[in-house]
Amino acid sequence: MDINAVCENSSQAEVLSEIEGIAQIYSYKCPSTIKNRWVQLLPYIFRDEEKVMLDMEASGVLIRNYEELEFVREKGFGGNLIADAGLYSFNSYSRERLRKDGIKKDTVPLELQYNELRDRGAEGSEIIIYGRVPMMISANCLYLTQNRKCGKNIKRGHLMELTDRKKTDFPVFADCRYCYNIIYNSVPLSLHKDIDKIISLKPASLRLEFTTESPEETKEKAEFFINLVNKNIRAEYNGAYTRGHFRKGVD
Repeated sequence: MDINAVCENSSQAEVLSEIEGIAQIYSYKCPSTIKNRWVQLLPYIFRDEEKVMLDMEASGVLIRNYEELEFVREKGFGGNLIADAGLYSFNSYSRERLRKDGIKKDTVPLELQYNELRDRGAEGSEIIIYGRVPMMISANCLYLTQNRKCGKNIKRGHLMELTDRKKTDFPVFADCRYCYNIIYNSVPLSLHKDIDKIISLKPASLRLEFTTESPEETKEKAEFFINLVNKNIRAEYNGAYTRGHFRKGVD
């Protein structure tokens, strides 16, 4: 089964471009040698189209909101249009609406549990099986609040932490490219223990999402899931994780 990967930074994308078993890489910039299997990431918030440089040679784009969908269509992009989980496809009606808008593949909503996914159907969809889930996208900048000045860093942004009252640390990425903060869950989603159920849903593909991982961690996790999904190698998972809503759903 195809395994695709979202990369927050270029070092992750370069590492993954050399790993056999990753079908497509979703990143903001194309890794050096994989134009034919590169999907361009678009920002979570679309404010100014002048800041979004659409690469017409990308094999596809991952669209995260309806403004971007209209933007890409107006540009006459000829590649595949892939809807991220933010373009909600809870049921067959919403999925059909996306298809009519030109979306080739949607992303399964993170809120649905297994029984709901089975009723919805996953054919033609992509399921996220690993990655830190964004808890909040905020225009308020943690770096600006802490330092009382803008630390604009277009190339790298700023990776920080936010600690709640229970002393749990949440990674925060201040994305200076598009001027917003992404607050991630304290531990990544990992559905390695449910992989047989996921495969039984017959999705079009599976997705790994890399955010705060180093290149070494990215390589380790990618190879773990490639071995698990396509080689049936059941190795021990290293690190804390959550199963999200796959089992318990949303109350």
